[in-house]
Amino acid sequence: MKKPRLDTESGLQEQERGGVARSPLQARGRARIEAVLDATAELIVEKGLAGVTMHGVARRAQTPIGSMYHFFPDRDSLLSALWDRHIAALSELEDELGQIDTGTWKALSAEAVIDRIMTPHIRYFEQNADCLILMSVMPHDDHKNNRKSDMLRKVIDARMPRVKPAERALYVEMIRALAGGALAIKLRPAMGDVQLAQRYLREVKRALAAYLAAVEAGVPK
Repeated sequence: MKKPRLDTESGLQEQERGGVARSPLQARGRARIEAVLDATAELIVEKGLAGVTMHGVARRAQTPIGSMYHFFPDRDSLLSALWDRHIAALSELEDELGQIDTGTWKALSAEAVIDRIMTPHIRYFEQNADCLILMSVMPHDDHKNNRKSDMLRKVIDARMPRVKPAERALYVEMIRALAGGALAIKLRPAMGDVQLAQRYLREVKRALAAYLAAVEAGVPK
């Protein structure tokens, strides 16, 4: 997936040293920011979060340290900007899933439903391993979680129209809880081992498919 460009339209307004807000209006400024964020992502994967420093990122991005501070006043703002880029990309995935019509969701098998939902996310994490590591320290996005719930509700409503709304809401929350619990218990401790984290993601997909199939097996046709 193409990484979203961070500019004023996407809400990125970094601060210079001295607290003066500055927005990267020019193409050169945007390209420099993207290069810095790419370098930060590479270092996170290679050295972990503890190995990321402002000077190290500047060297990797071949950017003068003064230019770094032009848009990122400190390391925390740099990591936050990278996380925002991931959030924007993952939100695009949610939007694409939200555009799938109810007839498609209804026609798929339980396994295919979970595969359709999870595989794009797994693919993104495989291509952006730093996101898995950042996920362990960055705050959750309530707006993104709400959008994911809306998408899951659409899927469950399409597949179980005869089930009471309260029951359907329970199934949505259980799917979210199963995924979130697996991430908290197994995935986050494995963040230092990206390959292991990716294996856990695939097992999460298997567990969710089994849950959905079990629920649907008890629903009157």
